[in-house]
Amino acid sequence: MYRKKFFVIIALILLFSPSKVIFAQEDGELPVYVVLPGENLTEIAGKFNISLNELISANNILDINLISAGTQLVIPGLEGVSGVLKAEPVAFGDQFQAILKRNKLSLENFKKLNPVTSPSEIYAGATLVLPELLEADNLNSNTVMNQENSLFTTAIQIGKNPWVIFQENFDQPALFLPGDGLYYHSIEEAALVTSFSDEISEIDVNPLPMVQGHTVAVYIYAKQHGIFIGSLGEKPLTFFEDESNGFYYSLNGISAIAAPGLVPLKITGILEDGEEFSVQQNILLTSGGYPNETLTVEQTTVEQEIVQKENDQIQQILSPVTSKRFWTSNFRFPVDGSLDDGTIAFSSYFGSRRSYNNGQYSGYHGGLDFSVVLMSLNIYAPGPGQVIFTGLMNIRGNTLFIDHGQGVVSGYAHLNEFKVNVGDFVEEGQLIGIIGKTGRVTGPHLHWDIWVNGTQVDPFDWTNNTYP
Repeated sequence: MYRKKFFVIIALILLFSPSKVIFAQEDGELPVYVVLPGENLTEIAGKFNISLNELISANNILDINLISAGTQLVIPGLEGVSGVLKAEPVAFGDQFQAILKRNKLSLENFKKLNPVTSPSEIYAGATLVLPELLEADNLNSNTVMNQENSLFTTAIQIGKNPWVIFQENFDQPALFLPGDGLYYHSIEEAALVTSFSDEISEIDVNPLPMVQGHTVAVYIYAKQHGIFIGSLGEKPLTFFEDESNGFYYSLNGISAIAAPGLVPLKITGILEDGEEFSVQQNILLTSGGYPNETLTVEQTTVEQEIVQKENDQIQQILSPVTSKRFWTSNFRFPVDGSLDDGTIAFSSYFGSRRSYNNGQYSGYHGGLDFSVVLMSLNIYAPGPGQVIFTGLMNIRGNTLFIDHGQGVVSGYAHLNEFKVNVGDFVEEGQLIGIIGKTGRVTGPHLHWDIWVNGTQVDPFDWTNNTYP
């Protein structure tokens, strides 16, 4: 009883005593912002709520055309903030209070850097401008789950002085919400835990923000084995274990015509010790910036009934998911030649909004079209997998699909002939077909697409990256 009263007295003293304001740095120097690719001075001035003239004057800029990605600009009007400023996306599961503490920012200075009026605006993928911390500031920084216990009980459970925990978390006590993580520094080595389970080290979503038409990978780093399921928007997620690297992952395709905005990601799981957890957070989805293109084709191939029938057939082909992953590296292009010397060229890129016969731009191009300026007409497997379909379709013509495992399928359309059969297991670089001009085409070419969890994604994702 006496111990409980003692802690209550401590709480009252700390909550009502004047709080120390934490600033990014206080050396009196103007902060420096590093320009991102594609940014211009007008956008940067608006980001920091200053005029364009103020920005130009502070940096003695004589030619605005010389400003490019990587240029360092001093930002006036940010008293109390200094050092190098960086723009970075909010990570999945990150919380407003933890962001302030981790970056040593007061609420006042945070608002100077970011036009945020409410913690609810802090969602995964949202870009925040934050001070770049020194390496020493990043050492031994930890977040501990605050479940349903009092702050004092939590402090005792992690073996920390309640006074220290309060001092590091109550510069803005009004912002602290039930379930928020407690942020603390420690000289002892301690494991990083998330605010939704002390058995989950991290949940990583890559890329952030998500982009129309691209592959998004969700990683769960757990301290013990478990079973995890989830959903991204209305689409279910299946998680697979990477035993060699100690994480679980789910790969998902984002439709090229998905509406930009906030998409809920929900993950639930049960660990081998019986602990259950569930977390949900909105993630920002941005536009892929795809162009328009117009094609003239046989009118019967654009009739909605024919299109829908073929789409349904493709989904039936793709629906069985093989639990084994056959690929181990990034994919190669399915043709001879190289981008470097121009022996590989494209007549159409992924994501282009398409109008057929001067109709509406109602659809998009779901793959890459290789022009016939190639060294040969051969088509090769981009990675190992099993052939799951060869046959004729109205729009795609002679079509072939290869299952690479775990919901990843590559497709090949408009072929002249097949060099493999259904059931064959193919290796990377194996000859699988010959380029032709069957189906809905304007001339001979190869249409190549990659499907991830039933959705077409930009094939460059898979030639430039290795998943998971």
